[in-house]
Amino acid sequence: MQYFRPKRVIKSVATVIWRHLAAKLRLTSYFFGGRYPEEEFKPKRYIDNLIRKPTAPVDEKDFMWKVGRLPVNGTFRRVPATDNLALPRDMRATARVKENGNPIDIASAQLMHRQDAEATKAKRNIFEDYMVVYLPPAFRYRVILFIALLWTIGSVILGVSVALPIQLGRSFFRLFTLKDVHDGYSFLVGFYLIWTCYLIGKAIDRLDKRRQRRSSPGNGPRADLAVLVLKRGLLWVAKTTYMAFWTGIVLPVLLAIVVDLYVVLPIRFMLDPNLLPRIRIVDEWALGLLYAKIALHAHRIQPPNRVTRGLHHVSYIPFLIVIFYLR
Repeated sequence: MQYFRPKRVIKSVATVIWRHLAAKLRLTSYFFGGRYPEEEFKPKRYIDNLIRKPTAPVDEKDFMWKVGRLPVNGTFRRVPATDNLALPRDMRATARVKENGNPIDIASAQLMHRQDAEATKAKRNIFEDYMVVYLPPAFRYRVILFIALLWTIGSVILGVSVALPIQLGRSFFRLFTLKDVHDGYSFLVGFYLIWTCYLIGKAIDRLDKRRQRRSSPGNGPRADLAVLVLKRGLLWVAKTTYMAFWTGIVLPVLLAIVVDLYVVLPIRFMLDPNLLPRIRIVDEWALGLLYAKIALHAHRIQPPNRVTRGLHHVSYIPFLIVIFYLR
């Protein structure tokens, strides 16, 4: 959770979806402020609402050039621009205004006058507390539709993000066993498989860009991408296999045997001199993983030193193997 930072990813994805839905329903000014000329006019065809893309707000000088003399389809409201607002509970927060911010009727003028008086009394800036936004026709139904679409899209994304790793993990375990594996393990394995595919695709893209930068002018790239990926992939697999074998299998076994020979067995011989010692490699490997995890936590407690800096440069795959088996 600390590495992937799901909060940041969820926020960025939600912002993109939010802006697209707001553009489709002509609610961008209401949600984000500013003037968006493309959303203030009724399109000639209904399908134009579906293909409208989010745009950046325009300045007042450019707005008149973009708008021209077309009549605005909708209304304008003066609304609070911040949550920290000097406003009594019984007073409305929005007032109907014209495009330039002037009140549209006497009731709106009186409401704006009372709002300005409260802001002046609280020694606040009126221009910073209020802003003018555009509201399209059928505003209430558009907001309801926006909430329904946002809820539906969020539910679908959540379902797919959970179901896809589980199905992928189940398919992976079916290659090795016919027994049903707990969906928690399937989710973890499927998630790491998806993450591995993403890293492989990112590495290939980076390799292709590096290959194009090193190409000689006029002659194209120096090497074929497939051959280069195969060579680098085999080299990476060899290095990873070497590191996983030594740091994930050999070293834990040796660590556990050392602890047994110098700590555990002397104590057991003191209690039972007739003991016949036996070494089981699988058990020693599991104990070695546990000892390695304890040692890593002990090193993290200490201030940074040469040992901890060296551990950070070691491949992360053996430690993923350790974590997976210690769950």
